[in-house]
Amino acid sequence: MRPWNTNPLMRASDRFESVLHLLMVVLMLFAVPVAAAVGTATYTRSADRISTENAQKTTVHATVLTEPKETQPAGPAQPARFESQVQWQRDGSVANAAIEVRPDTKSGSTVQIWLGPDGIPTDPPQQPEMAVWNGIGTGVALELGAGAGALALLWCVTHLLHRLHDRRWEAELRGLGRPIGT
Repeated sequence: MRPWNTNPLMRASDRFESVLHLLMVVLMLFAVPVAAAVGTATYTRSADRISTENAQKTTVHATVLTEPKETQPAGPAQPARFESQVQWQRDGSVANAAIEVRPDTKSGSTVQIWLGPDGIPTDPPQQPEMAVWNGIGTGVALELGAGAGALALLWCVTHLLHRLHDRRWEAELRGLGRPIGT
């Protein structure tokens, strides 16, 4: 498998295949710092985005106006979703909205909701750790993608070279034999 092997029986295609194997190893080693750099950049962007979004969210206490109604039935991998109309007061004005609540929520009870900068109910703030997982996921996905691409290329080239070898062997074997009946 060494391309610098001096054996005269080693074909040029064998040398090419050996060089390709070595090249794929080098490319995969090179992909590690690239994936780490991309993962770090993704982490930084995610951390800034999460921090900015979380700083713009505020919490208020809202009063539940209606009993919970099922808006999405339970599926094999997800629980049922329930919504109720709620009302809250912020900056001297009263607002209403339909939000997702637990199925055992009673009318007249108080729930905590998060409001975005526009005063519309939004998701609770994300945990800062999500930025870490975004960065790690991006880096790992990039490394796995590079590995899969390298393996696919290596498999295709190896497959083509083996077919070429088989054809050459077959042609040589035909040249060695005498025609049938002689």
